[in-house]
Amino acid sequence: MSTAEQWAGALTGAGSGSFTLRFDRLGLEAQCRPLNAGEVEECVRMGGQRGLRYALYLACDELREAGESLKKQGALVSAFDITEKLSYGDVVAAGAVVLGRSGADTSAVRVDGGQPATAEMATEAADRFFLTGEQVFSRLTGEVGLPERDSGGEAGLFVRRSPELQDFVDGLTAAAGNR
Repeated sequence: MSTAEQWAGALTGAGSGSFTLRFDRLGLEAQCRPLNAGEVEECVRMGGQRGLRYALYLACDELREAGESLKKQGALVSAFDITEKLSYGDVVAAGAVVLGRSGADTSAVRVDGGQPATAEMATEAADRFFLTGEQVFSRLTGEVGLPERDSGGEAGLFVRRSPELQDFVDGLTAAAGNR
């Protein structure tokens, strides 16, 4: 059994474990740190190359400082733009290392009896606890599924029950596309 002191001690040191990335093409090194769960989530939500660039940007203080310096000199619009100066291959490799070192690709959690917690368990939990737009609409209206699009009148609008409900469904649909 763990105590509150053990939890506090373990989590206080959670930010440790720094590592060095060497960019051979540039002849540079960057001291980096693992990201916390919230930062990893931000990167994953961004997705693709931009998410990997953001992971690298968050993890490497020296890279952020260089970006800020170039921004002050007027060479960049934002400090984050420094990541655009790196090659695609370097960004993909470095971002993957940062996310990997941050625990995004593995779990070190076991369930009673020694069974490792798996990504499938997380997916099952998400399916149980997070509702889709269709599920929310069904619970609000008592109807199954989202309504059909109106083929007449204004193109692309749902058949409306109320403007408030339509705005809500539109927001959910837009948010679902941002995964």
